[in-house]
Amino acid sequence: MGIKQINIAEAHEAIVAKLKAAFPRCTVGDYRREEGKVKAPALALELSHIEPGERDPGTGQLEVVLRWEVYPLTHFKTKNAAREVAALVCAVAKFVHGNRFGLPVSAAKFIGGYPEDFKPAKDGYEEWRVEFEFEAYLGESVWDGKGVTPQTVYLSYSPLIGAAHEADYEEVKDAPTVGGQEDEEFELP
Repeated sequence: MGIKQINIAEAHEAIVAKLKAAFPRCTVGDYRREEGKVKAPALALELSHIEPGERDPGTGQLEVVLRWEVYPLTHFKTKNAAREVAALVCAVAKFVHGNRFGLPVSAAKFIGGYPEDFKPAKDGYEEWRVEFEFEAYLGESVWDGKGVTPQTVYLSYSPLIGAAHEADYEEVKDAPTVGGQEDEEFELP
């Protein structure tokens, strides 16, 4: 069982599908094309970098922080193009923040929105960049979900351990659960 891993190809597809549903007026795809025509308004999704996470889930998986960029753009001939792209940037920021996109990941965190530098191939467009990130796990869990979950837990300390010291063990009762919370459901990213 363990924690479900992320499939990067499926993550791209899921985020693009959610952006298409949320922004039906926009042409949505992934990875910008530096040449050719773009039907605007448009959104292009890119995975910009992957960094190690801070937790070890104890499953043999690698926690990673995935940083994504969405490039909203409008054609410069659009009435109030700069305002239109700014409004689109704000809408995308609100949409991505807290979103999980139907994936086994933490809630997305909006990082920022930034005007894009001039690029000759993008001349004629107002373009910005919206950055967000979430945590996910790579790889299969070493835990298969088989076996017996202990119902009673006993505690001792070294050197009073093993079958010869069975009488020295104490049953653990009413101990706080993970994070000090009792009977509260929580979901790992």
